[in-house]
Amino acid sequence: MKSRPAGQLLRPLACALAVAGLPLVLNLATPAASKASLAPGGIRTSKAPADADTPVARPPDRPANVPWVLRADRLVLHGSAFRGVVTVRTAAGSERVLKFTARSLDFGDLDLTAGRGRAAVRLRTKPATTSTVKGKDVVTLYTQKLSGTLVGLGGAPLPADRSVTVTPDALPPWLSHPAVPTRTITFENVTVSQVARLSGDMFIAGPSLSARP
Repeated sequence: MKSRPAGQLLRPLACALAVAGLPLVLNLATPAASKASLAPGGIRTSKAPADADTPVARPPDRPANVPWVLRADRLVLHGSAFRGVVTVRTAAGSERVLKFTARSLDFGDLDLTAGRGRAAVRLRTKPATTSTVKGKDVVTLYTQKLSGTLVGLGGAPLPADRSVTVTPDALPPWLSHPAVPTRTITFENVTVSQVARLSGDMFIAGPSLSARP
């Protein structure tokens, strides 16, 4: 299926997401800028509400059995903190995941894939654009793996090897700092794999969608 501008994806988008097992509530804005509240098992896209503090949709209390992979040329976790390794329940059983909180997340050239095989849906943004995830208080991210090139650590010295892979069983020493509870961490060429949950409202610039990755 050929990618098309977001403004032309009303019915095809709903069908593709239904195939991937992702319920959709769609009230699409212009192709140039959309607002989506993302959580595994659901996408909600709409015009931004008049009251910016009002969330578009609440994330589900439990993760769904739909794998999510977020890729980006650049990921910035503003005011972030690593909250440790926690256990969440999924349809496949209990999973150990990394928990992060942040004031907001910025994804440069976002590339998001949900689902598996022929049921997968891929959403990509226009080149040289930044998509932002914001929450009413904080954004919470649960994921099994984060890999990429570390380029910013809130002003702290960077490790000698900046190519990093963080999993529940591989926690680098720079990940948390007892004297600095929150800081801005920046990655390039990043992949956030097996996203168990992502709370907040996502602002997407110029999305296009295809039914297969």
